[in-house]
Amino acid sequence: MKKKQITSILISLVLVLTFITSGVMLSNTGKAEAEKVSSEEEHSDFYDVLLVLLDPEARKVINKEYPNRSYALWNAEILEVKRLTGGYSQYDFTVKVKYDTYTGPFNPPEGPITITFHVTTDEVSVAKIQK
Repeated sequence: MKKKQITSILISLVLVLTFITSGVMLSNTGKAEAEKVSSEEEHSDFYDVLLVLLDPEARKVINKEYPNRSYALWNAEILEVKRLTGGYSQYDFTVKVKYDTYTGPFNPPEGPITITFHVTTDEVSVAKIQK
């Protein structure tokens, strides 16, 4: 009789521990997937399109300030997008982008340049340059 009680207690304990560990594993999987999604969203298609559209003006500024430096769009970071005029169909923005510059293919980064663009339906212009 006591053997049956001990056996049933052990089986119950094993089942409880199994449910607890599987719950912990499932909750960690959800966190990893959430982190993965957020890192993918950073360089979504819209993000990359914005960097490409701003690239001609950025290239002019960086080549004028530092003729020997280069940068890579995959390494650029959009810091801020702000709508200047509120309301529906108002397309007046500032976009702040940090570009990590370098000289030559194997040299370490030379330092970031942050450019604030003024974007309207008519043009893209450079509002501010921070070195």
